[in-house]
Amino acid sequence: MGILDPPPSRPANQPRMAPPRRNPTLHTCYYICLLLLVSTATISAAVTASSYYTACPSLSPAQDRHTKADDALSLVRSFQISAGKFSRGADGSFFPGDDPYNARSFYFFPHGASRTDDPALVHLAATFTLNDPFRNDSGADSVSFFLDGYYSSATLELCMVGTGTERTEDGSLKHYPDVALRLRVPSPPTLADPFVTGSLEGGAGLGTIRLLAYAEGDDYVYGSKRAACSPSPPKQPASGSLRVLGGDHPLSVCAHLTPQLMTSYRLRLEHGGTLLPRMRVNQVHCAVDGAGVHVRAYAVLSNDTTPTERREYYRRQRRFLVREEAVVADGHWDTDRRMLCLRACRVELPVPPSAPAVPEHGCGIGMSFWFPAVWTMRERSVVAGMLWNSTQAGAGLITASSMDGQRSSTNLSDVKYSYNDTLLNEAMKHYLKISKEKKITVGSHLFPDFNTTHRDFQFGFYGPDIGSGHADPVTIGSVMVAGNMLAADDAFSWQPAVVDDTKQDLLVNVSYDIRYSAPRDNWVRASSNMSYYSNYSMRPQRRRISAEGLYDPKRGLLCMVGCQERNGSTDCQILVTVQFAAVDSMAHEHGTGVISSLRDKTDGLFFEKIQFTLYGMYATEVSEAILRMDLESIMSMASTTLSCVFIVLQILHTRRNPEVAPATSVTMLTVLTMGYLAPLALNTEALFASRRSRYFPYEYSTSRWIEMNEVVMRAPTLIAFVLQLRLLQLVWSGRRTSTLSDRTVLWICVPLYVLGGVLAAVVHMINAHAATSRNPSGIVMGGGPATIWEDLVSYAGLVLDGFLLPQVILNASLGGSRARAISPWFYIGGTMVRVAPHVYDVARVHVYKPSMHSSDLYASPHGDFFGVAWDVVIPCGAALLALLMFLQQRLGGTASLPSERRSGGYEMVSNI
Repeated sequence: MGILDPPPSRPANQPRMAPPRRNPTLHTCYYICLLLLVSTATISAAVTASSYYTACPSLSPAQDRHTKADDALSLVRSFQISAGKFSRGADGSFFPGDDPYNARSFYFFPHGASRTDDPALVHLAATFTLNDPFRNDSGADSVSFFLDGYYSSATLELCMVGTGTERTEDGSLKHYPDVALRLRVPSPPTLADPFVTGSLEGGAGLGTIRLLAYAEGDDYVYGSKRAACSPSPPKQPASGSLRVLGGDHPLSVCAHLTPQLMTSYRLRLEHGGTLLPRMRVNQVHCAVDGAGVHVRAYAVLSNDTTPTERREYYRRQRRFLVREEAVVADGHWDTDRRMLCLRACRVELPVPPSAPAVPEHGCGIGMSFWFPAVWTMRERSVVAGMLWNSTQAGAGLITASSMDGQRSSTNLSDVKYSYNDTLLNEAMKHYLKISKEKKITVGSHLFPDFNTTHRDFQFGFYGPDIGSGHADPVTIGSVMVAGNMLAADDAFSWQPAVVDDTKQDLLVNVSYDIRYSAPRDNWVRASSNMSYYSNYSMRPQRRRISAEGLYDPKRGLLCMVGCQERNGSTDCQILVTVQFAAVDSMAHEHGTGVISSLRDKTDGLFFEKIQFTLYGMYATEVSEAILRMDLESIMSMASTTLSCVFIVLQILHTRRNPEVAPATSVTMLTVLTMGYLAPLALNTEALFASRRSRYFPYEYSTSRWIEMNEVVMRAPTLIAFVLQLRLLQLVWSGRRTSTLSDRTVLWICVPLYVLGGVLAAVVHMINAHAATSRNPSGIVMGGGPATIWEDLVSYAGLVLDGFLLPQVILNASLGGSRARAISPWFYIGGTMVRVAPHVYDVARVHVYKPSMHSSDLYASPHGDFFGVAWDVVIPCGAALLALLMFLQQRLGGTASLPSERRSGGYEMVSNI
């Protein structure tokens, strides 16, 4: 029962029960508390009921009646809205600014629905949420309202009241009382009446917010007139089966059809090729019944003047525009024609708040979509379509091709690719010219070929004149590539596409999709702290090149000719050349490339050469890197486990020899304890991610022979930390009765450590300034230079490398004492543990090829200083300290200080 329901009366035949005997005082307190609770609830219900009667005078509440679960679930689904659009009213200051290209959306999710004694009334309780990710006037980007009210199927009116809350910037909650929601909800939605319209009204700070949504309920009624399919057969035949949609089953078709259709389409007149405003299908709903697959959709047409960066954001959003030309459509999947046939209607904009938005005679548009069975360089759309005027025979046809087809999630095994012979011949001419200029001896190096894996031909790149980009193969030979998968049914093998009889070189045809960031004419590099959308003219624009050409697997040379849209024109005189790095080389880069124009410099579409560098890893390198990371995981755990053993031996040594504790440096033990504490305290979650996921983010390997989770990796360090604390406690308790302390050690070590930290910070600033001078563009690959915090952490690793320094100073201050305070296992074993990473680093540099993805598990540059010089200096310094420790404990301290020499060293004092 909702708070708006009238209270039910007690049945007449219900017996009255005598109240039990209670303590008078407790009895009085009980009734006082009960009276307060009832009064509060009554006042709250009265206030809410009063607000409802004020806001919704035409919908009187009715008594709820029992509603079956299936019926209630159906009611909830019929009112649910997941992609509505809102804009503020003229009198509102809430969500300031009214940009039609914004991402403002609202969601309406009923969490309770029941029928009432009035057959036309439905009682609803729901959560209503306004969302604006670009809102800057508050700490939150969404506001939620909890509403209760009624819907009338007779008047199509939904009226609800309630309150709203949002979290402010300081973390507190802001309340919006007395909020009223009024919606016109068609029942049932049809092609002529498909929109939900209305407003949300509140007090100060909220104002009036206009709402618009495409009805999402399952009760939609499709038109009785069957939609006609395209009057003209498509240039590229449709796919012969529904495998492109995941299978032949209708339910599978619906599951895949929706995401495939919801994209942007490039429109052009079939005769003449004139470009028209672009079309975006925003929402698609699919249903299956005995008659087949039914589809309804909402689409907008616009000049697409949205900045490229914001358009990239909306590519994943269901943008609902209200200031552009829009159409709604419904229809069916024609199994004979193998296409989706729709009947579309123009939408009257702005959408009227209380009447259908589709004009009575505005449904004269035909619309069809299909999945092309043949791709070319100019037509690589997963989805293609056609629009026409169904009321005028012979009217101009408009072709539509998807711009952002989800090729990675599509089954392309039925799709064939048709190469352009003219472009292949042009690419061959440039290949022969370049191969003569390049002095590459065939057979001297191994380059990637298609017998290994197609992933070797997916690469990212960057350059001084561009931002970054990515190149994905569309076809390799005659085989389609769909994301990370080949679309071939059988095992993949490529056939030579071209044979050069003079050199007996086998070349293979390839086609690519290349995307990169190009600078604008007035582009100025944005500062790092500038808001992403604060100045569109300062952001680079995205370019896309569709290219075809040849690849020489003996020389690693890729030569292609491609097309791209620039300044409203299509330029198909673009040469793209890539020289892949050899698989067996030790180079950091994946290769180099050039994008150049084949036009004269006087041509308006001419542009200067764009040079770029490839980054990435070959498949064999990824496998080696994964094995190396597994090896480093084992080495890291083994190193920490040995440290635990050495600490245990030192604890036993301290307990067996009472004279050891006073002669042990507390500073040394504190440094070691902090060294074990730091990895436990810092967030090291990134260090324990799946090794393969760093290289193949969308692949989960089942062949890894070792996969250590974070708990297992932390366990030895945690044990070592606890043991080190125990050792520190033993030494500290044994020094309470000593006459001296290692205060002198602190006087020497603390200034030395601080001076080293300051020096590390100064060196970091010098290096950072030098790096900025060498690379003013700011484009850095492979993680970039270390931050000052990372350099200080590395310096802390250097302090740990010299962990014996405080003990050597203490031994020197003890004069002639020959107390063997430190077990040889502890100082020799500890030294070996600290030296081993540097020895491994020397071997790693000579054995493994450097990559952008360092393992960061063992011998990590974020935990110590590594390099040619450091790998020599640190082991020598650690070995020198261990040697001094050995000599001091065998021969006695030789570098005693005057004050301690006069004191005669440590003395054991009786407890009596």
